[in-house]
Amino acid sequence: MTLYSYPSYFRTGAVNRSGTTRVTGEHTVYVDPDQAIISIGIVTKSEDLEEAQGHNRQISNRVVQSLRGNGVPEKDIQTSGYQIFPQYNYEDGKQVFTGYEVRHVFRITVNNVDTLGKIIDDAIKSGANRVENIQFVNSDPAAAYRQALASAYQKAYEKAGTLASQSHQQLNPYPKSITEHGASAETVFAPAAFVKAAEESTSLQPGQIGVTASLTAEFRMN
Repeated sequence: MTLYSYPSYFRTGAVNRSGTTRVTGEHTVYVDPDQAIISIGIVTKSEDLEEAQGHNRQISNRVVQSLRGNGVPEKDIQTSGYQIFPQYNYEDGKQVFTGYEVRHVFRITVNNVDTLGKIIDDAIKSGANRVENIQFVNSDPAAAYRQALASAYQKAYEKAGTLASQSHQQLNPYPKSITEHGASAETVFAPAAFVKAAEESTSLQPGQIGVTASLTAEFRMN
């Protein structure tokens, strides 16, 4: 007995006795990111809470000035976290208080990804000691989605035409119904959280973002 493997478009389409066929279409369009969202943090430690907070505040002010000096508007610099952690060591099975750790994290939107490396470098030179969650996005994915949606429909239509031809029927080019399944966009992240030395030079490659559209269409056949 010989087994045959049929192309996927024969398996994804469904022809029923009412003279209709239901097919799916999906397409992904790749676009370049034009924005970066990044978290930059300042972590300070001291046995005295006020001292840890004061030191953190001084560094945070310098980091913000650095960001603004690199063209980041104030509205794109937001505090995303401010935390205070008591610190302990264990000595002879006992918990011994050693001081406080203060963390201040800024969420920054960078509208020119080409400047991101310099922004990171200068922030670290200003005292930031944590860089994490670098996310590359496209500020206007709607245009890419419309393009992906048109191509997804074209693929669905071509599947319907193939099924009509194979079943010796005539395809009505006007769909009976179209169900859009929504958009999905890949999010490009740089490597996980890292801490880098100020004397290093940051070079980041954002890659591309995939915007996907999918739908189901039903066509009449006779």
